[in-house]
Amino acid sequence: MNHIAFILIIVYALAITAVLAILLKKMYKRADAKFDYNNVIQKKTSAMLFDLNGILISDRDSSNNEHVLSCLHTGDHISAFKPAKDIETYLNTCIRHKRNVTVKIERSVKDGIVKRIDLIFSPFKSNGEIKGIIAISQEMYAKDREAELLKKATDLAEQNTAAQEQISQLDAQRSELELAFKKSSKHHIKLQKAMYRIEQQKQDLENALSIINEQKSELERVNAEIKKSNQMKEIFLANTSHEIRTPLNAIIGFTNLLLKMNPDEYQLNYLNNIKNSGNNLLFIINDILDLSKIEAGKMDLESTGFDVRDMVSKIVSTLSVKRDDKDININVDIDARVPEVVVGDPYRITQVLTNLVNNSIKFTGAYCQIDIVVRLERIVNDDVELVFKVSDNGIGIPKDKQNEIFQSFTQANKDTTRKYGGTGLGLSITKQLVEMYHGHISVESEEGKGSTFTFNLILKMADSTESAKVTPSAATPVATDRSISILLVEDNEINQQLATDTIKAWNSNTQIDIAGNGQIAVDKVKSGDYDLILMDIQMPVMDGNTAAKIIRQLDPPKNQIPIIAMTAHAFKEERERCFSNGMNDYVMKPFDSDDLCSKIYKYAVDMRHEVKPVADEADEAVSDEPFNLDALMKICGGKTEELSRIVGVYAISIPSDLSDLATACRNKDIDTINMKTHSLKTSFGYLGMSTAVKMIVNLGKLLADNPDSGVLPITQIADEWERTAPLIKEYVKQLQTGPSL
Repeated sequence: MNHIAFILIIVYALAITAVLAILLKKMYKRADAKFDYNNVIQKKTSAMLFDLNGILISDRDSSNNEHVLSCLHTGDHISAFKPAKDIETYLNTCIRHKRNVTVKIERSVKDGIVKRIDLIFSPFKSNGEIKGIIAISQEMYAKDREAELLKKATDLAEQNTAAQEQISQLDAQRSELELAFKKSSKHHIKLQKAMYRIEQQKQDLENALSIINEQKSELERVNAEIKKSNQMKEIFLANTSHEIRTPLNAIIGFTNLLLKMNPDEYQLNYLNNIKNSGNNLLFIINDILDLSKIEAGKMDLESTGFDVRDMVSKIVSTLSVKRDDKDININVDIDARVPEVVVGDPYRITQVLTNLVNNSIKFTGAYCQIDIVVRLERIVNDDVELVFKVSDNGIGIPKDKQNEIFQSFTQANKDTTRKYGGTGLGLSITKQLVEMYHGHISVESEEGKGSTFTFNLILKMADSTESAKVTPSAATPVATDRSISILLVEDNEINQQLATDTIKAWNSNTQIDIAGNGQIAVDKVKSGDYDLILMDIQMPVMDGNTAAKIIRQLDPPKNQIPIIAMTAHAFKEERERCFSNGMNDYVMKPFDSDDLCSKIYKYAVDMRHEVKPVADEADEAVSDEPFNLDALMKICGGKTEELSRIVGVYAISIPSDLSDLATACRNKDIDTINMKTHSLKTSFGYLGMSTAVKMIVNLGKLLADNPDSGVLPITQIADEWERTAPLIKEYVKQLQTGPSL
């Protein structure tokens, strides 16, 4: 037999076997079919009419007893039909969903014929309304395809057995062919060479695979080392930040206290130099930390509503002062089409603009002219593209250096660092922050004539909820002489003195008790009575987070004492850890004295002297008055000025708390949800806003079961505040000025 022909026979036989296997599989699968609707050989149809209550209206179509419902008569209810269980449910489903509903009543097989009876409920409509239900019975007969398919499967199985026998015969012939083939030296040599080449290729592949596995193992080892190195770097930066910020807190804090003590001209000059140097060092630390977070992919952008015009105004008011004997003039031009409120990270966008404006101030002479321009580029769906330009009349940047200035640790000229200072990180961080907003930054400059930096940001449109809850400006601390009891938890003696002197300079009636670590703090809280706890984080014996968790587990009212974290740790994770452990707020070291005192007033004065909410219980009646300040007026000792200050604090804190609550709902942050609902309940209770109190109580119960369900109720509470706030403001104004004639 010809060798090629024999091989073809083998291939053909194998192909037949594969095809038979596939056909068998399909036939057996089809044998599962119960009824072939495509081969119906007879069909009978009858109909009856029911009203919407299931009462048979007409049985004329069943006079020949062909309808499956023929056991019913006019006036009978469909539930009297027993062959099908829950028959009334199918009729009601047809009415409710306004679509056909099919019920299988009977199926039988006899002499190769399958009989099936179906009952179809179909809505009868007139002018779009269902007037009744038509019950249509279908009696169908079809061939028993199941038996037919099983017979075909049996036939194919027999054919498969025959094919297998042929394959066995072909295998025997193949053995004879191989024996004859080996006797041919020529073919044998070719076969040996081919086998050798295959073996060699196999060896080469195994060697390559071994090398790849070794490289993979090495890469995994290096990757593990890199991860460990990054973790160590992160820990090092966090600890370094803490260790540097701790003495900086003392340097800047005591300098600010000395500046308030009417120093003479020389002392004032020295103190300002110390303060500026401390602030410059703080800027450098922040730049290094920001760069490390960006490089590690851990820089997260917040999403909160903010006013672009207000943000630019704050930057200008902060920077447009005489500095280093320079006259600084900053002009602002904001496109009227720029939305009043957009959604983004106001802190990081402020950082970008501040970096650019600071650069302009740094690299100009005695007279500094800066122009800030904000233009609306486009609005697509909910995306808002804004273009910012910052121009100055400074020293300018050489053409060949304009691309390099956005690189880390790079400035336009190596003499720049010696003359103007800085690390060269500001523009690098600015560029990367802009790119995180899918934007681009560029510069146009001419030496000796100044520079123009242009960048764009893709922000989001604010919805009505976010527009009503724009993050407010930091308030100037309210002056008060109320007696306040504070537990200061701080292990550093210098920081103890600084915090004590700062607070007493604001309110001399404050009583400050000091705990050197978290364990002492817990013991003092158990035995003492405090309005507020200022909690350091990194301490010996017991850290601040552990102490806060223990305090929150004490019996009321000890577990309700407000806790403000005071820490030199600068990372966002530390702030989130503080909140998760039950702290109410957060102050970064070096702390801003106004920020610290404002928060002390909010938690120790404003919230601690809590008025019981008017509608604390769900079944308590809601007052017809939108607000009632009588109880709050008593707390203020009848002083309208004090009442006005407290109301002003609420005008800032309530929108902020509502915004934080909405964010917590989106993030399913249960701890923040509980904290903010309690804070808002207290605030509305002070103001006698009984409707808002009841709304926040109900919201708290709703959010306990489903945090996602809070967006609409929060919007409604925000609307209630927006309606009531102007009325409260006008009422307080009339108390101060007296009724108009």
